[in-house]
Amino acid sequence: MSTLRFILVLLVLSISSCSNETYEEDGNQDINGSDPLDYFPNTVSDYWIYDVESTSSDTPTMNFTGSDSLYIAASTATSFSYEANNGGVALGSMNTLLVNGSLSKTTTSLKFTGSLDLPVDISLTQSPEITELTIIDLDASNGEVLSNLSDNLSETIDIQGTAIPIEINYSLTTEKENFYNSTSLNGTTYSNVYEATLKLNISVTGSLTLFGTSQSINIIQPQDVLTMRYFYVGGIGLVRAETTQMFQLSDEFILLIQQLDSTGSITASSTAMGVEELNRFMIN
Repeated sequence: MSTLRFILVLLVLSISSCSNETYEEDGNQDINGSDPLDYFPNTVSDYWIYDVESTSSDTPTMNFTGSDSLYIAASTATSFSYEANNGGVALGSMNTLLVNGSLSKTTTSLKFTGSLDLPVDISLTQSPEITELTIIDLDASNGEVLSNLSDNLSETIDIQGTAIPIEINYSLTTEKENFYNSTSLNGTTYSNVYEATLKLNISVTGSLTLFGTSQSINIIQPQDVLTMRYFYVGGIGLVRAETTQMFQLSDEFILLIQQLDSTGSITASSTAMGVEELNRFMIN
């Protein structure tokens, strides 16, 4: 390559690099994106790559590692939506939530509207529909509840050929935990870090008829089946999420299953821990 052509190539690359901001986490410096006051960058083609890990001692399918590519698929001045992995399914729990709906933003808040997957070992045809769940409120105080949504849905599940109507009651809360002027996450130092938690609490009851008498049975007693701690950084967006998924079937429901099918097996409880760590990103 001639010296002149080599210089022209370097010039083109230099101009291109000034049009957006791409970072890889190196653990040695304070790395923030374009606007330190914007916690929700939403220009189409902005993207974030996350390392995802899930571990479980009792559910082998929940043991995996992988990567999520999250990117802005559609955007206006006040709303946007994500897609992941070329329109596929996200691996991480927080990323799964984000791609299952749309988000609305102001300069100080981010709200989610969409559906939520229930992390329980029950075949369901419905998912809770969530309207304007507050993910972030920059004006909130530490410890303040951001959203508290509750509802119920009805289903019918089949247990060994027996149709059992069930009622699922759920509540979904988000709470601001803390704000850090500077802190270390994923081995990297960030400034302007917002920490919050999301909790999903559910209970499930069923109705069945035995010897001509209808009776109610607890399937899942009230419990937090999903707890998610997440961190947003000004100028970047989501940088880390830590998730615990767990459920415990009631003793009376386990006994019912055993009576209906003494040779079968049932997952009576499960716990899985997940982490999504930002690896690199590009903000336009």
